[in-house]
Amino acid sequence: MREYKKFIKEALKLAEKGKGLVSPNPMVGAVIVKGSQIVGKGWHKAFGMPHGEIEALKEAGDKAKGATLYANLEPCCHYGKTPPCTKAIIEAGIKEVICSIEDPNPLVAGKGIKELEKNGIAVRTNILREEAEVLNRPYITYITKKRPYIIWKWAQTIDGKIATCKGSSKWITGQDTRDFVKRLRFEVDGIVVGIKTVIRDNPSLDYIAPAYQTKKDILNRKRYWKIIIDPYLKIPEEGKIWKNHNSKILLVVSEKVEEERIRYFIGERGCDVVRVPEEQGRLNLKLLMEELYKREIGIIMVEGGSYTFTSFWEEKLADEVMVFTANKILGGNTSLSPIAGKGRECISEAVKVEYYETKMLRDDFFIRGRICFQG
Repeated sequence: MREYKKFIKEALKLAEKGKGLVSPNPMVGAVIVKGSQIVGKGWHKAFGMPHGEIEALKEAGDKAKGATLYANLEPCCHYGKTPPCTKAIIEAGIKEVICSIEDPNPLVAGKGIKELEKNGIAVRTNILREEAEVLNRPYITYITKKRPYIIWKWAQTIDGKIATCKGSSKWITGQDTRDFVKRLRFEVDGIVVGIKTVIRDNPSLDYIAPAYQTKKDILNRKRYWKIIIDPYLKIPEEGKIWKNHNSKILLVVSEKVEEERIRYFIGERGCDVVRVPEEQGRLNLKLLMEELYKREIGIIMVEGGSYTFTSFWEEKLADEVMVFTANKILGGNTSLSPIAGKGRECISEAVKVEYYETKMLRDDFFIRGRICFQG
């Protein structure tokens, strides 16, 4: 068992190299071991590229015959963007497969394991299961809930304000934090903001690629959307948001917006536009999540402002939260909090956050955790 964990840990470490590039597919790493020696390693490098098992088999070559393959996820058995991994594993002569979890995708979901066993390959599962589930939590959410994994991100003062009474938020946190956020953006497929944030702050919403991702052919595969919730299509035709041509812009508008204006933004500005019905003065976010799912957008980061956060809050649309707290106090009844609307009536009804990362970024304090909505 100790040896199993050792090689699965290596597979998990390899899998993580695909963060920000493989979504909505899972991050998968694979290690091929013969005797006690690793003869092949691989990971899923980007969406549409060969899976981790295929990369490991390629490196191992003839040494794969009679070897054991370790992976953090059940090998796929269907034709998608790439051929099935099970077929390649069987043809390579692998004798045993050790994996962490079954793939929740109904196209696989235990079928890959059965196919391997049917062809005489021994399979063992549930090795470092919890670590594997945490790594691919966004993928599991995307598959099981048929919507993107949703992260909220905001910067606030010590007294919980995200902007002054006049709406100014530049800059609550320091430059180190802002650079850190740009690196975090690389992990997601899309950034969501409301139109007021675009008009007021003129943001670029761009990302910074991690230092270890240096290959241009891989980085060019990065899929990244700037998603603007703009019910009445008020987006300025100039601004930083238009500058980066390596990202796509998705405008989310009301069904009431004129078709001619939508055609202009599609044809002249190269945007994608999705119409969403209004309900009680707000766009239907659950229908928007369905549209993002159809576009294979697996992870989104909601960056505000307060009206947008409140809309997501009221629909319980959040899986994770990132909060950056600066060493500043604003005060004031009219300074903006991240979430408005009707709050909980008693402390026992408060939504809890399960922290799993905290750190200092110079003078700013960062927390990251899971949001635990009930019901």
